[in-house]
Amino acid sequence: MRLKLRWLALLNVMTIILLASLWEYGAEAWVSKLLGLSYDSDFETAERLKFIMTSASFTLLAMVVPGLLVGGLMRKLLRTEQAATRMAHVDELTGVGNRRAFQVRTEQLDNLDVVYAIMMIDVNDFKIINDLNGHHQGDATLVALASLLMEFTGPQTHVFRIGGDEFALITVTDSTDALMAEAEEIRTRAGKIMTGPASFLSLSIGIARSTDCSTYSIIQAADLAMYQAKGGKGAQLALFTPDMERQFRQKEMFERSVANAVRNNAVVPFLQPILTLSTGKLAGFEILSRWTLPSGEVVAPQVFIPVVQKLGLMDQLTVQLLRAVSVVASEWAGDLTLALNITPEQLIRPSLTDRLYTIIRDAGALRLELEVTENDVMSISEEARQAIERLKERDIRVSLDDFGTGYSNLSVLLGLGISKIKIDRSFISAGMNNREQKKVVETLLALCRELGVEVTAEGIEDIGTLMWLKQQGCNYGQGYLFRKAIPVNEATSLLPSVAFALPVKELPANDHGHAAQAV
Repeated sequence: MRLKLRWLALLNVMTIILLASLWEYGAEAWVSKLLGLSYDSDFETAERLKFIMTSASFTLLAMVVPGLLVGGLMRKLLRTEQAATRMAHVDELTGVGNRRAFQVRTEQLDNLDVVYAIMMIDVNDFKIINDLNGHHQGDATLVALASLLMEFTGPQTHVFRIGGDEFALITVTDSTDALMAEAEEIRTRAGKIMTGPASFLSLSIGIARSTDCSTYSIIQAADLAMYQAKGGKGAQLALFTPDMERQFRQKEMFERSVANAVRNNAVVPFLQPILTLSTGKLAGFEILSRWTLPSGEVVAPQVFIPVVQKLGLMDQLTVQLLRAVSVVASEWAGDLTLALNITPEQLIRPSLTDRLYTIIRDAGALRLELEVTENDVMSISEEARQAIERLKERDIRVSLDDFGTGYSNLSVLLGLGISKIKIDRSFISAGMNNREQKKVVETLLALCRELGVEVTAEGIEDIGTLMWLKQQGCNYGQGYLFRKAIPVNEATSLLPSVAFALPVKELPANDHGHAAQAV
């Protein structure tokens, strides 16, 4: 390009010299005669040559000076463009390749048709690092990790930051053993990077090779392996396999089934009675969710509820359950309580609690009690306290479910406005046979009596446990001794009896291994 510009400049100068010569040695006389101007043919030849050289010189200067200026500007623009191109492919914080560079590299390798592997690297609990130590510490952690990963780069290996706390390492290799060894070394060395005063970096790594992927792209496969590693225990390191793909397909199908079940009201409410232990009187029911497949198979709540939460359908399911119960329960006589489990995130969401309030208000004399788990509500204590206060103004109580499995800080929980707890079934069902657990429950019941906190014991399965809880002043109870969860329509049949007969001595066991019951 530069050579062409030089030849063009030389051609322009030669053209100017030729035109000036033609003007001095002929064209000037002809033009002067044509215009009727005087012309001195005896003008000195030297003067003519001076004019020609002067014209050529000025012409050359007129070309060179702008050329130099334009050339400098073009070089500056070129450097700027090159820098912009480079920055477009570099992560600003860490200096490694960004997502665009990652995509370019994978496309290059796909076109070359070579065997390569992708290592997806995710920082565990990165949000906690930011929350506890500030975003400056989070940034420093990412920079330190990028620096570590750069030590593993080479002609066939490149590192990229493709998300907030997610990195990828691409390497041309087909050795599974080498990949796993390298990933383990990265995890080990990363474990020495401090993320806070007394905490260290933890990684989850998923690996996929281009030869192992069929219907999935290698990026999807590596992502899947990474999530498998993140959700597992132990090594937090996973290699993609075709079997993993099959499992994920099944998981996707199950998630679609859960979503359809919620949207089509296939998840229905069941009710388990809650009794006042001092009188045996029915105090209310806990609303439980049940899902039965068309095949007749019952899917356990602990299996499908986490999926409902993941899909963001928990609010919809909660409203559906309460509405279905209230349709039947609105005809009940008496002051009964409906206990409904919600998540802490739902507790602080007025858009949901307002809907629940409207449903229970329209149902008549029923009272609503929202149950949240102890461990989760502590993480949002101030927001929870404000939400509980608002609900109290609407005569909706919030109780603590599964008490004893989390922080067990009763004073803090009372500060949230919670005045009722439910002791986890693990303490009750095994309490009579475990001296330590029995002492814990006894102490807790005594403390709650002093503080004016009501207690529900769940998991009551035998008369001995029931009588002991009554002696200790436990307020309410539920469990298989009284009745398992039943469909909403069947619960209506319990109402005329008003109270359950609470025997004073052990009754013989029935065919199912539980003590006989009277209603």
